[in-house]
Amino acid sequence: MIVLGIDPGLRKTGYGLIENYAGQPRFINSGIINLETYPDRHDRLYFLYESLNEIIEIYSPSAISLEMIFTGRNIKSAFMISEARAVSIISGKKSGLKIYEYSARAVKQGITGYGNASKEDVKRMVKMILNIKGNIKDDASDALALAIYHVNVINILGKL
Repeated sequence: MIVLGIDPGLRKTGYGLIENYAGQPRFINSGIINLETYPDRHDRLYFLYESLNEIIEIYSPSAISLEMIFTGRNIKSAFMISEARAVSIISGKKSGLKIYEYSARAVKQGITGYGNASKEDVKRMVKMILNIKGNIKDDASDALALAIYHVNVINILGKL
C-alpha cells in the first residue's frame, strides 16, 4: 500500500509518498510543488491539480493523507489553504483514492509524542523513521509525517 501525504498550500504544496512495507513505513519520494511562479490564483490551482494528477499517475497510491484546515487568526490564509485542499481532494477522488484527514496536532503527537512539536522536531523524526540522510524541505517533511501517521493508524486499527 502506497500513501500520498499532502501538506496543502497555495504558495507551496508539500507531498510525500511512503509504502506500508511489512507494517513499517518505507520512503518512496517527496518534494514541493512550487506554485509561486504563477501570479494568478486560478493558474496556481490548476497547476496544483495537474501536478497532483501526475504524481498519482506515476506512483499509484491507494490513499491520500491530508492535513485538516486550521483557521487560526488569518482567515484569508485559511481560505487559500482550503482551496488547495479542495484541489487535492478532487485530484484524489478523480483517481478513485480514499482521502483521510488528520489534524496537525494529532500528526505531531503521533510522530514526535508531543502535539505542539516544532517543524524541526517533526522533520528530525520523519528523517529518523524513514532513514533519510539528506535535508528535506519543511512542507515535504510535513507531508511525509501525514503519510507516516496514516500508515501507523492503519497498522493499529486495521485496514480503513
